[in-house]
Amino acid sequence: MVEKAGNFRQNGRMALFLVTMAACILSAITARADKGNIAYSVHNLSNFVPSDLKNMSRYIKSNSQGQICIFCHTPHNGNPPTALWNKVMPTQSYNMYTTSITLSTTARKVAIPSQESLLCLSCHDGRTAINVVHNAGSDTNVQTHNADIVIDIGGTFDDNTNPLKYGYALGGLGFGNYGPNLGKIGTGATTAESYYGGNLTDDHPISFSYSDAWNEKKNKLNDVATVAAKSGGRVRFFGPKARLECSTCHDPHVNYGADRMGNKWTVGDAHPELRPFLVMDNSTSQLCLSCHIK
Repeated sequence: MVEKAGNFRQNGRMALFLVTMAACILSAITARADKGNIAYSVHNLSNFVPSDLKNMSRYIKSNSQGQICIFCHTPHNGNPPTALWNKVMPTQSYNMYTTSITLSTTARKVAIPSQESLLCLSCHDGRTAINVVHNAGSDTNVQTHNADIVIDIGGTFDDNTNPLKYGYALGGLGFGNYGPNLGKIGTGATTAESYYGGNLTDDHPISFSYSDAWNEKKNKLNDVATVAAKSGGRVRFFGPKARLECSTCHDPHVNYGADRMGNKWTVGDAHPELRPFLVMDNSTSQLCLSCHIK
């Protein structure tokens, strides 16, 4: 009886722990997702269009895939398991941001992006095809590419014969080849083209330890706790060394209420102050000033 009572208490503590952890995770997700409805965002690559956006311009969309999340996530066999990722990860080399004037020593030593940023670059590196996934669900209108699946993609910029048409029109974001020759990984933009996403020298530095940078430049950067306070917890870092990654400042689930060409939408739960996919409003540079002391 005592043993059973002990087991009950132990199981009860475990159940309470799991409930508490679930509540914490839900709270964290809610804290970052209250500005978004991905169905209304340009990250909705499915053929599903919300009823109040029937006239929405679909610059990139699937011809047959109705699931929105599947272009990035899969509930089973994610690769990498982080974020249950459903995309082919890039393997190319990157030109990283570096300068001895403003960057800390630790930031200048970064040679490759960390996995958290590679998740973003698996679409935005200019070479990895956006429609190649591990799992396409029940969609049967697919091709295969090596061990992966190629979702049929259409839309205004479905023109493989003229890569500049979608390269420049997408604002230099850099996507891989998704036209008639679907899924040819590595045949997208070249290093000479302006929308090649492997050149990170003109972007904010990523994949470095913010903690180490702060230790070296305390007169220029706020500490991690101050960043959290100033941003309301929206600016987040990764790992024990507080690495700064793409999703430190960007949330891909945000609906900022504009299509790729900048046309404003007034439906759904649009938050134009969060363009482009920002974790918080950057008017008066408040996002920037969460980290930087100016």
